[in-house]
Amino acid sequence: VSEGFGIWRSDDGGRNWRNLGLKDTRHIIRIIVHPKDPDIVWVAAIGHLFGPNEERGIFKTLDGGKTWKKVLYINNQAGASDLVMEPGNPAVFYAGSWRIQRTPYSMERIYALIENPSGGLFVSNDAGETWTLVSSDNNIRQRAWYYTKLFVDPKNENNVFVLNVDFLKSSDGGKT
Repeated sequence: VSEGFGIWRSDDGGRNWRNLGLKDTRHIIRIIVHPKDPDIVWVAAIGHLFGPNEERGIFKTLDGGKTWKKVLYINNQAGASDLVMEPGNPAVFYAGSWRIQRTPYSMERIYALIENPSGGLFVSNDAGETWTLVSSDNNIRQRAWYYTKLFVDPKNENNVFVLNVDFLKSSDGGKT
């Protein structure tokens, strides 16, 4: 992951650049320019990967980058992982977020609950590079489209909780 120093703008095809701020966002994931007004811009930023910081989330400028307003913020550990504009409608956006903190000695463990015929509870122990199906039990994904939640005990990754039609707990990483 490469780290930067904010957002930059060129008005002459890339020959000259000027910094427009957001220097402490460090990792900008997406920049969206309004389709009819280039002075209106949205920026999705992850922020620092190795510790908490406040410059995470979605930022917007109405004046070509002279001032920025944070328009979506979750907390100092979760940044914006993506941002897309509804085609042809700059009033509607879809944003993703990612709680991330890297350390020199560890990566977080990841679970995903997928609802489809070959879905179930998947786990990745290598930051999402590979995934393993640990359970295809339909009881953990009965009502996924509107109220399934999955939580992992921050002190023991083998304790997995699923809130669904029932409250379910696994003590073996989701296998049972």
